Amino acid sequence: MPSPHRHDGPVPPVPPIPPVGAQALYDDGMWADAVVRSANAAAGSAAGSAATLTARPLRDRPGALLCGSCDLDTRPLLRAALGVVTRIPGPVVHLDLSAVAFLDPAAVAALVQANATVTGQGRRLLLHHPPYSLRKLVEMFPDECAALEVAA
Repeated sequence: MPSPHRHDGPVPPVPPIPPVGAQALYDDGMWADAVVRSANAAAGSAAGSAATLTARPLRDRPGALLCGSCDLDTRPLLRAALGVVTRIPGPVVHLDLSAVAFLDPAAVAALVQANATVTGQGRRLLLHHPPYSLRKLVEMFPDECAALEVAA
């Protein structure tokens, strides 16, 4: 009698990018092009859409462009992307937030932590084009966000 756990059909192909999780793809072993994706916790939600957060290298300076929304659904993935950003070499690391629609308080706390990591290495994390939600949280919590440096 065959085992009930045996798979007799063809092996399903491995998807190129996992539907949930984080993946860092390295260019020349130096810089990372972090592709971060998250499926909604409720895959069968009314809209059925997936929340996506991506971090891509800036071509003109050391840093990354974040795209998407930073909230409960993408929180661990934001931390993974910021982990890649903090490893970018250079005295100043630029983080362009122009394509970020929303940052919740935990996302801002993750930015503060990433800034502390970079500052501890004797470098700077410079934020560009912060969304309204980040500016509002900085107004509400000036002491906690004082270390964040925003480009003029």
